[in-house]
Amino acid sequence: MRFFITGIGGFAGAHLAEHLLAAGHEVSGLVTGRPDRPCLRALAARHPRFAPERLARADVSDRTALERALAERAPDGVFHLAGIAFAPRAEVDAARAFAVNVLGTLALLAAVERAVPQCRVLVVGSSDAYGAITPGNLPIAEETPLRPVTVYGCSKAAADMVAFQRWWTAGTAVIRVRAFNHTGPGQDPDFVCSDFARQIARIEAGGAPPVVHVGDLSAVRDFSDVRDVVRGYAMLWEHGRLGEAYNLCSGVGTSIAAITAMLGAESRCRVEWVEERGRLRSREIQAVVGSAARAAALGWTPRIPLAQTLRDLLDDWRRRQNAGEPHASP
Repeated sequence: MRFFITGIGGFAGAHLAEHLLAAGHEVSGLVTGRPDRPCLRALAARHPRFAPERLARADVSDRTALERALAERAPDGVFHLAGIAFAPRAEVDAARAFAVNVLGTLALLAAVERAVPQCRVLVVGSSDAYGAITPGNLPIAEETPLRPVTVYGCSKAAADMVAFQRWWTAGTAVIRVRAFNHTGPGQDPDFVCSDFARQIARIEAGGAPPVVHVGDLSAVRDFSDVRDVVRGYAMLWEHGRLGEAYNLCSGVGTSIAAITAMLGAESRCRVEWVEERGRLRSREIQAVVGSAARAAALGWTPRIPLAQTLRDLLDDWRRRQNAGEPHASP
């Protein structure tokens, strides 16, 4: 089958491309900027039929460019992952976050409706859309009201509703996913697990004193391995009910303190964990834990233990540290 991935050069997008290519599918997609980033070069090295230079290059909100790209490639399926994914970046420029995450989703779905109207589309959202979660809301099911409290969460909630509206009104073949925290090899250091792993790898290489800077260690989040999550994307694209929303999560809450303990156990040297006030948030949702029962009913469950995920992530940062790479490939 032929698949088109927006955001194919991103963390989850590159892992999804790897999963689909390994299954024998034809994969293309959309990138912004240059298509020669390390993760795409690595995909081409492992899968010779994948050609980064033939990826579409455009802003995700450019409907005309999206229509042209989709018409030329005639995919059977589209995975919409493109967007601003780092919450603090969205806070800095809320207008840009809404333009990319909301209007980009609207443009993508409009382009699908015109160019490949029979195509099934998986729109990837975020658990941040649930927002103001209290202990009584746990575990979070898909029926939990969306009450976002960040710019990023608001933009992802709005994109989720845009996807639902296009299915309801236009009959567009859309499935919605709300992905909870996921990590693994290739993640940018903006995110908590990858940030800690990078700091440890630098310390091990002698590039920093044995101190890892951290924020609030008491917060509890629901972590999955990115490789499990993209496997869920592929499964839901094939078996998900049109118009429906699905959580992808482990269903297990893990404190950030537990993350530090697991990474510390894998470190090749002793490190000290030091809280920095600049990393603390004024209002933190204390616990976010989801239920993936709806996806589980279709056959998806996480397979990779979190300890293994963190071990693989740390090994990847060691490799990147040795290679002098600021970002990773899956």
